[in-house]
Amino acid sequence: MRMEPVEAAERIIQYDYPDCLLAVLGGSASRGEYNEQSDLDIIVIERDGHDFSRKTIEAHGWIAEIFILSLSSYREYFDEGVIAANPSLQRMVVEGTVLHALPEGEEVQAEARSDLNYGPMPLMLTDINEYRYMLTEYLLDLQSPRRDAEKWFTVHKIAAILCDFVLRVNREWTGEGKTLFRLFNRYDSILGERLEAALTAMYRQDDPSVLMAFTEEMLHPYGGKLLIGYEE
Repeated sequence: MRMEPVEAAERIIQYDYPDCLLAVLGGSASRGEYNEQSDLDIIVIERDGHDFSRKTIEAHGWIAEIFILSLSSYREYFDEGVIAANPSLQRMVVEGTVLHALPEGEEVQAEARSDLNYGPMPLMLTDINEYRYMLTEYLLDLQSPRRDAEKWFTVHKIAAILCDFVLRVNREWTGEGKTLFRLFNRYDSILGERLEAALTAMYRQDDPSVLMAFTEEMLHPYGGKLLIGYEE
């Protein structure tokens, strides 16, 4: 029988990582939003070791994905997330359910919280122009796709880059996959609803006009579309 997620995660830590400095359960299982397809996302900080490792196991009725860092390596990976404006490890450490913590592990958690509270670095003008250029190119591609599959891939790129752009230009953290939309919607639920409506029109009515207009509206405060004259 499948255990409750926190109990299952605690058992894994007690058996495999009893001496760790910090162990946190993240993801949907931590938020109580899990279903039959959900797994356990667990981050572990150990005293020894020199790098990042990741392993997937099956235990107590769950698939568990375990991310393991050492006291000497976690800061490097935290910094990579900050530079990319996607601090996924820090989010897990701060927003998840603590399974085990020693004082040194609590210090790591405090660092992660400090990173998130500080926020990402502001975009430079060159960064903004790069986003404008990429979105302009994809909007042009959307106007004349050679086949349906190309159209769907182009729509996916526009949606992801647009969410990333709006979050970054407003000094918000970004993410990947479904997390990206959740962060976009959390930043502005009205914009989230509008993007969802634009994607619905595209995928269900084959109407790109709503997405194209929405994208251009988001670009307008920063100079609009950019193609001719762009320099890298």
